[in-house]
Amino acid sequence: MLKTSITKWFEELQRIWQEKDISALKEIVADEFNYYEDPYLPPIQTWADLVSAWQEVKKQDMQKLEITVLIDGQTEGSAMYHFVYSDSAGIQQESRGSYYLKLDSDGKATEFRQWWTVQ
Repeated sequence: MLKTSITKWFEELQRIWQEKDISALKEIVADEFNYYEDPYLPPIQTWADLVSAWQEVKKQDMQKLEITVLIDGQTEGSAMYHFVYSDSAGIQQESRGSYYLKLDSDGKATEFRQWWTVQ
């Protein structure tokens, strides 16, 4: 079965997160984008702000990361994730959330939204 752009995009997001390869975001995010790190705040729209938001992954001691695609359309999709890590104080955290994704014709994200909770 061929993988769609949505599935490939989420697989690459997972790889970037696991490997802390923040510079590779340029390969999956369009030049103009709306990236909602928090649903209650305005979107991130600059590369400097996106890279800054991703700096926290460098501090995460990851035990588990699963991203499961739920909706796999041609240009829009969604996924859920489950993430277990130890924070910088060594305290284990568990987070679950969902993503919404919209891609351009090159398979890069023009809109990304996430909703999450931490236990």
